[in-house]
Amino acid sequence: MTKRVAMREAVPEDLPALRALARTSLVHDSDAEAIVELLWSSAAEGCRIVLEHTDADDDADGTGGTRIIGFALGSLRPAHDALPATGHVELIIVDPEHRELGHGRELLADLERRLIAAGATRLRIRGNPPHFAWPGIDIRYTPAVCMAAAAGYERLLDCNSMLVDLAAADLATEKDEQRLTEAGIEVRRGRPEDEQALRAWCDEEFGGTWGQEAAMALRTSPPTLHVAVRDGAYLGFAGHGMQRADMFGPMGTAEAARGHGIGAVLLRRCLADQRDAGIEVAEIGWVGPARFYSKTVGARLGRVFWAFEKSVAA
Repeated sequence: MTKRVAMREAVPEDLPALRALARTSLVHDSDAEAIVELLWSSAAEGCRIVLEHTDADDDADGTGGTRIIGFALGSLRPAHDALPATGHVELIIVDPEHRELGHGRELLADLERRLIAAGATRLRIRGNPPHFAWPGIDIRYTPAVCMAAAAGYERLLDCNSMLVDLAAADLATEKDEQRLTEAGIEVRRGRPEDEQALRAWCDEEFGGTWGQEAAMALRTSPPTLHVAVRDGAYLGFAGHGMQRADMFGPMGTAEAARGHGIGAVLLRRCLADQRDAGIEVAEIGWVGPARFYSKTVGARLGRVFWAFEKSVAA
């Protein structure tokens, strides 16, 4: 029997097959199907590819011998603020039955070519906010780490997430909210009409993509974002579920408003939302102040991610 593989650009009709492959392969991510949807929606034009395997004799007989055995998704961050246009390798999956045959390397190489053709002058295996699933490669997916190194990627940085047992965590906020109220600070759920002003405040106060992510949370029903305000001015915000349902963050408090316990209240309100939605363990992604989360809600260090970068030859 003749067998062959071929690469082609993916189409929306391929999504059921991609979701099925993700369920089989993303063994450390229970929301594998949602991850595919997220990264598909943010992929760059031409940077959604599938690898098909054909049993040519069966196909000639009209028995449908072609099936998808792998796929890759990539996104592009345009040049900005003196930073070069960056191609992000978001996801590469190969059917377990077809691994160790070089298919992952073929998908990676083809995706790299497409990202470069789209304008990328550097390549990264790192989350591309505001639409990202991970900050890098979860090191438990060891073959992916090895493939990146073999393809010439250099380790850029390490990232950690923290996990919160929502049934065990103290998420009460009544006393702290009363204290803040007495200080003239209101803590409330965000509203759709907050979007323009909150995004502008986030952009000025924090930069990066937090304003975009806050806007995403305000568009859900109900909004998955909480804010602290005083005299109509924002002092802090925190959100959850912007990329993945069990993810918390980002969160930020204006420098001038720190020390009042605003962040702890916003954090607990978000985690209570997730608990009430039936989530058992929340993941705080891309963690900075680990001590704060550990002390406030008993968070523990969880997943470890390695981010990678590769220069594009001129």
